[in-house]
Amino acid sequence: MNQSDVLRIAALAAFAALCFHAAAVAAKPAAAAPAAKLNTAAFLDACSADQNVTDEPGFADGKVTPKTYCECVAGKFEENKLTQKDVDMLTKMHKDEITDADAQAYPTLEDLMTANEGYEDACKKSLGLPADAGNDEVPMEEDTVPDEEAPDQGAPPSDDASPPE
Repeated sequence: MNQSDVLRIAALAAFAALCFHAAAVAAKPAAAAPAAKLNTAAFLDACSADQNVTDEPGFADGKVTPKTYCECVAGKFEENKLTQKDVDMLTKMHKDEITDADAQAYPTLEDLMTANEGYEDACKKSLGLPADAGNDEVPMEEDTVPDEEAPDQGAPPSDDASPPE
């Protein structure tokens, strides 16, 4: 091998290394760039005005306001990498504007609502607000069995097998 062949191989190797390095750098700009900041202003307005939020116990003493609580929840959105579409859907939830079409077009809506409950519970805990019991339904007593022998109010009287009069 002569000197010109060695120089050609060295130049080719340097070019290949440069190309591989450029490809690796080009693959990382999305990770290096900061994520777009979520626009939560409409969410904060809707959340702070939502009667389901404002009627929560714990706001009466004035130490924590609905707005402070909603700001805490909105902070969880950034931490958990929600998208703007997620924030917009939660805004619709607080405004009671989610339609059947919205629900069909958003296949992970149930997951989003469950995650949001977790954010709300975490904020209640960190702000010292009472936590939900986790059950909006009135519980039935376990020992209660429906009385099957009680007469139905609208039913005709039953036949007692006596002869007709």
